[in-house]
This record gives sequence, C-alpha cells and structure tokens, in this order.
Amino acid sequence: MDADCLTPISIAEMRDEEALVELLKRALSLHASDMFILPGAPVTVKRDGKMLPLTEERMLPTDTARMIAEIYRIAGTRESSSLERTGDDDFSFSLADVSRFRCNAYRQRGTLAAVLRVVPFGLPDPATLHIPPEVMALAEMRRGLVLVTGSAGSGKSTTLACLIDRIDRTRSEHIITIEDPIEFLYPH
Repeated sequence: MDADCLTPISIAEMRDEEALVELLKRALSLHASDMFILPGAPVTVKRDGKMLPLTEERMLPTDTARMIAEIYRIAGTRESSSLERTGDDDFSFSLADVSRFRCNAYRQRGTLAAVLRVVPFGLPDPATLHIPPEVMALAEMRRGLVLVTGSAGSGKSTTLACLIDRIDRTRSEHIITIEDPIEFLYPH
C-alpha cells in the first residue's frame, strides 16, 4: 500500500466532484470499510477498526451539505427528498471503474452527515474472509429459516452474499432477495 494514501489531503481547492471521487478512491485503496463525512471533523475512514483522517480540513456544515449533494448527483436518479422529509436516507450507488458504495445520509443536530460503506465490485470469497465451512453449508438447506444477525459492520451482508453466490453456483434455483439498499450485485 502506498504510504501517500495515509497522508491526509487538502480538498479546499478541489471542485466538489473531484474531492468526493478522490476521497472515495482513497477509501477503496486503503481497504477501508466505511467513510464518514461529519461536520466538525475531517473526512475519516475506518480500516481494521481504526479511524484514519483523509482530509487536512475539518468539514464545515456547508462542506458536508455540498459533499452529500454531490453524492446524490453521482447516484443519478436518487433524489434527496427522503432525506429532507425524514432526516434519514439509505441508498447505494456506483462510481464507474472504482467501486459500489452504500450511503446513509442523515440530519444530526441540524446539519447533514453521511456514512458510506465501501462495497467492492464482485462478490466476496468466503475462504478469504474465513467464513467457516459450517456456515457455508447453510447454502445446502432446502427448507427452513436462517437468521444472520450481528452488530453493524460484523459481516452480515457479506456472509449472505457468499451464501447466495454458493446457491447460485451449485443449484438451478430462482433466487429472490429483498434488500434496501441493494449492496452486492449478482450476475445472471
């Protein structure tokens, strides 16, 4: 990993789109799980349970509002009306040739903030993630109910993606998932 990725950057002179794309690319190159855009703090990522600043500047409320507006613009057809109406919005978006991201934008103490989960293109490999064979064997079940539970960031969506991929590769089945927002994309 390039040591320059660990050095916080200044985004003061960048256009909003340029700054956001650079920050998202850095989050991906650092293998971060999440990126935090909060007023009063630098843009920060979580990697291996540690918080690392990506920007030199602390974000002002106007900075976070502009960055979140840019996220909605990149997301395309997603409108911020839910965020404005309820103070909270969950959605996912892709940045071409970079990655997918799941975004939770919310209003906190009168200002806007967001947390973005980094979701690399492609499906995860259960062996690389050390998912036990006993868990992966759940993909062989034909009846019943499997609950995958845990705290935020514990790997629920990733585990489910591995199980769904295993079912898809080993059986001829019609698989329906209900997920909001959609995180992993499965090829036909």
